[in-house]
Amino acid sequence: MDLTALILEDSATQAQIIGRMLEADGWHYIHCETVREASEALAVMEVHALLLDIYVGQHNSLLHIERFKSMARGAPMIFMSAGGGGSGAMETLSAARKAGAAYVLQKPFTPGTLRGIMGAIEQDRLKGRKRPHALVIDDSRTVRKMLVNSFKSADYRVSEADSMEAAFADCDIAHVDLAVCDIFMPGMGGVQGMAMLRQAWPRIGIIAMSAGMDGKMNEAQALEAAARVGADSCIAKPFTAQALLMRAESVLAAKQMAQAKAGELA
Repeated sequence: MDLTALILEDSATQAQIIGRMLEADGWHYIHCETVREASEALAVMEVHALLLDIYVGQHNSLLHIERFKSMARGAPMIFMSAGGGGSGAMETLSAARKAGAAYVLQKPFTPGTLRGIMGAIEQDRLKGRKRPHALVIDDSRTVRKMLVNSFKSADYRVSEADSMEAAFADCDIAHVDLAVCDIFMPGMGGVQGMAMLRQAWPRIGIIAMSAGMDGKMNEAQALEAAARVGADSCIAKPFTAQALLMRAESVLAAKQMAQAKAGELA
């Protein structure tokens, strides 16, 4: 598959590093240093992915996303940010997602991280559609493995984390469509984590899982707490793979319908 990516990056050194990563995975690339150069390139050349630095000189490339969408003819856009950690990074990731980024990369990133995204883009091209991206968050390795395999069998792209802290530390969270979260986990825990997910990314689908907590909270109370913080659906353990996938399809369909209605009213 002969694929070309456009890199919008005002640092020639950074662009060269990213370009080498792409070439190692079989991609070609063109480098543009300004928004104007990128627009001129898109006017004459077909590309299959765009890697856009959010801040290019004095310009915020997020403000030009509609132009890029139109000129790139549906090619997925990957926004890159050097925002660092903490709330500032969360705000940047949220802004990129809300603006329509298909993927987000927080600098510095590894070849493996970029390879995962470019590989997902290649798979989506082969299938002729963007696969839904599910994030499984559970402190049990066994549970995560079962859920990941269930989603993969249904043709989802899947990521996983063993805690809410680990999920928020990975910028991959900025472009998931569905989060499946255990309620009771060490650290922050599912209830607080789902509330943060809902606040940062209102359009993401959230499914809460729980088997209750002996002596402190029963199953019904746990699932009710999850619903209060914004979970779209709750499912009690144990459940079948089929029941989870049906729940996931229902949540994603409802989200798509809500977004379509919002677009009609805009």
